[in-house]
Amino acid sequence: MNKMIRITLTILLLSLSGHIMAQQDLKIASVFQKYGKQKGVTMVELSNELVDIYEMKLYKSLSFKDVGNALPDILNCLEEDRKKAKKVKEVVSEGKIQSGYYQLPQAKEDINRFILFKTGKKGSATLIYLEGALDADDLVTLLFMKKD
Repeated sequence: MNKMIRITLTILLLSLSGHIMAQQDLKIASVFQKYGKQKGVTMVELSNELVDIYEMKLYKSLSFKDVGNALPDILNCLEEDRKKAKKVKEVVSEGKIQSGYYQLPQAKEDINRFILFKTGKKGSATLIYLEGALDADDLVTLLFMKKD
């Protein structure tokens, strides 16, 4: 029985390590780590079966009620990760990024990676990292599909 528990834990740790490594080469990983458990911030992380429907392997998001002091940190990290991006689409107002879409190089074959960022009304903001087999067109369809 003890051996079975060790095997199960090893499998669990190995499967989690892939998700932990997913963002390691990105600056926004530090944003998730630093702000993910702070008051006024909601962090959502989905993996495996929950996101298979959408051909994703990993979905992580941070929603800030009031991004306030975190905004400069987020923007600095986005600026660094932007340099690695294959595709960049941004909405900039008065010299500040209001929203951004960044398609990153694949970390593994057939695994696309995206960063999405948007500021909202009253100082709110959302930062999303996702990866999976979905392509840019699939992502746009997913984000803008009509809800019933």
